[in-house]
Amino acid sequence: MDVTSFDMRWEIVGSGWAKLTWIADDDELQVITSYTGHGLQGLLRAAVDLHLGSGSSLAWLSDEPHAHVFLFTGAAEHVYVQILRLPDEYAEDPWIGAKRRWAARIPVRAFITAAVNMAQAVLDQYGETGYKQAWRNMSFPSHELAVLRSERT
Repeated sequence: MDVTSFDMRWEIVGSGWAKLTWIADDDELQVITSYTGHGLQGLLRAAVDLHLGSGSSLAWLSDEPHAHVFLFTGAAEHVYVQILRLPDEYAEDPWIGAKRRWAARIPVRAFITAAVNMAQAVLDQYGETGYKQAWRNMSFPSHELAVLRSERT
């Protein structure tokens, strides 16, 4: 399946907790994550990887003890994305019992644009200082956002 419309939203819902809303065409998936997984930074790093020409990337969003892993593979103009839910990220083999929650191909440009827009909305709402306070003293991923902004054509 190829997605034609794509967006992401990041909402801080408590001290060190956020909700990612992944919107692809008519599908909407919500993922709760904690600061331990550096989720926003992970998604932006995946966007940087893909934009700079990598064929694959990964983002890990911790939900203590669960986790969601975003696998990006086969990237060219489109990238195949699978979102897996791991039952226990702290297990000896956290992949045992993983369940796929979503999968489709999305345009790489749409993912990058959505990542930039999502991060900018968070920065506009909280600023770097407010984000750090809300995100358990973790810094806003300014470097990744700057790379995406400077590399966009």
